[in-house]
Amino acid sequence: MAVGDFDILFILLYLTYCIHLNLVNPYSKSMKKSIILQSVLFLILFAPTFNPVQAQKAQDKVVQEITQALKEWNTATGSSNAELTMAQFDDSENIMVIGSDSGEIYKGKEQIRGWMTALYKNNSFSWEMNRVDIDYSGNTAWVFVDGKMVVSRKSGKIRKTPYRFTGILVKKGNAWKWRLFDGSVPASK
Repeated sequence: MAVGDFDILFILLYLTYCIHLNLVNPYSKSMKKSIILQSVLFLILFAPTFNPVQAQKAQDKVVQEITQALKEWNTATGSSNAELTMAQFDDSENIMVIGSDSGEIYKGKEQIRGWMTALYKNNSFSWEMNRVDIDYSGNTAWVFVDGKMVVSRKSGKIRKTPYRFTGILVKKGNAWKWRLFDGSVPASK
């Protein structure tokens, strides 16, 4: 990790402080040299990890990756292709999809693939994502999306319904994969 401008300024300010402290303290010369050397070594090794700009860039990159995963999800479900949609999921047999209708709880690839194949016979699904909240810790992320579900029928008819979903994704290699999708239709006011 490269030392940035913030890090250099921090090191210089700290060294100035150490020199000032050593001028007014009655330590021996060897003790003063040891304190300064340890301080410089500490700052060179650890100051780059405290750079808030680099931390924000890394955080922004992860949020962009997860946003891309949401776009890929939307494209896959809009294609009416069960295999393309299944490719968005993690390889675990513990993946789950909870739909908005009563009884729509599917666990594992076989159940989810079967349900999606039946859904895609006459429809495709996509979402207008009006609100998207993303958070993550390490290789696990969770999303909340509020907007509208767009159901496109093979006959050409399109229906938009208020819809929201939450999801849990895990990072596998360079891709974020779904472990849980939980959709719901908000109650009318």
